[in-house]
Amino acid sequence: MRSISVLLSLLAAPIQAAVSISDPSDVINPADWAADNALLADYNVAFVETQPSDVKAVHIYSSEAVALNHLSLSADENDTSVILVSENGSLTGSYLDILKTGYSSNLLYASFWGFNAAVNVANSSSAHLDHVNITVHNGAANVYSYGTGSVVHINDSWLYSSGPVSHGLYASGNGTIVGRNLKVYSGGTRSSSFSGDSPAGYIYVYDSVAHAKGVGSATFYALGTVHAQDVVSISEHGPVVFMDGAQNATLVNCDAAAGLLGGVALFSSSDRQSGAKLNLINSKITTLGDIPGLWFGNTIVDVLINSSQIVAPSNVLIVANYSQITQDFDYYAGFEANSDLLPAEVYAEVHESALSGDLVPYNGSYISFSLNSHSTWSGAAYSGFGVGLIDVALSANSNWTLTANSTVQNLTDADTTLSNIESCGYTLYYNSTLNEWLGGQTVLLAGGGSATPV
Repeated sequence: MRSISVLLSLLAAPIQAAVSISDPSDVINPADWAADNALLADYNVAFVETQPSDVKAVHIYSSEAVALNHLSLSADENDTSVILVSENGSLTGSYLDILKTGYSSNLLYASFWGFNAAVNVANSSSAHLDHVNITVHNGAANVYSYGTGSVVHINDSWLYSSGPVSHGLYASGNGTIVGRNLKVYSGGTRSSSFSGDSPAGYIYVYDSVAHAKGVGSATFYALGTVHAQDVVSISEHGPVVFMDGAQNATLVNCDAAAGLLGGVALFSSSDRQSGAKLNLINSKITTLGDIPGLWFGNTIVDVLINSSQIVAPSNVLIVANYSQITQDFDYYAGFEANSDLLPAEVYAEVHESALSGDLVPYNGSYISFSLNSHSTWSGAAYSGFGVGLIDVALSANSNWTLTANSTVQNLTDADTTLSNIESCGYTLYYNSTLNEWLGGQTVLLAGGGSATPV
């Protein structure tokens, strides 16, 4: 999967050591399922607003309680689950090997109603699973929860999937899944490790490892609520977090890498919505390649970065744009794809963190960036294409080091002497009308540059 580098010291001499973390793709070679993973989902089919009544499964437990132990279960027909728990049913499953093959003939049915999922828990039902190995081929979720009152707990388990829309944990219709000590691999396109879907899914993941390989496959797809704690992950061709609309995602003690679009990619796929929340606490996001750390389009979002790192080789920390993401989740789409977009608004609050990279709003978008509680930032603030607006605020014990000439609208600094801004010879331009406290004066900064009114 990947290695986490740990800096050790031996007799005061630093030694670089690698800690290897395994996932199910170390057991089942994804190359053996390359054709399966190359399949693309077809969403150009009629959407059904109500739950279909013909969900099929080999083992159906409706309105009953059942316990399964030390069994091997399988299904190979199309659109057919291995296990379906429905209508207030309950399942307790331990030490199960579950194999699902067979295709989804309607990917919307698979997405929104759990057709073809290996384990489908629906309609106020519950499941408690531990020590289960679930392998899925041809496109299907490993574990699916649908409907208000449907709750799945899955512990100490191993999930592998190939094919499109093959999320590891997948909740929709206000269903809930709680996972602990999981190892998850998803190889197909648009197959996130942990995913919610319309109208909302509630995903809670702890002490787990996740690897998503396909294009558009994130570690977390937040449509509803995602809470992750102590999760190590890589999304080779997707972001760590996808979010569509006013959803909530919180990462605590997580170490995650992303290879496409951005470390996170938060957007609204139709009308711009407000109320989205992203919380990064004691976590690290690393981007692989020339992509921003945090990307936002056509959304209004609150971001909390607390004791966290965002490592972006692109040197772009935050992008806010008049944009969204294509249906295939493979690139940013602009006005030509949707003329009803609006600029993004990002309200980022930083505590106890050392960050680097630039703030870049595009096309009328706005970034509010507030450094608090002994935080540091090394970067520049400037517009991308068109007019972009940036406000920067610093507590007295936080510091900003400029890496290029920068322009802000509101500059708020609890240190009224601006001694916590290191200019490195660059100029910080501020709006004289909005910053009367600076008296419209040019203020010399440490490092030879200045804060200059415009």
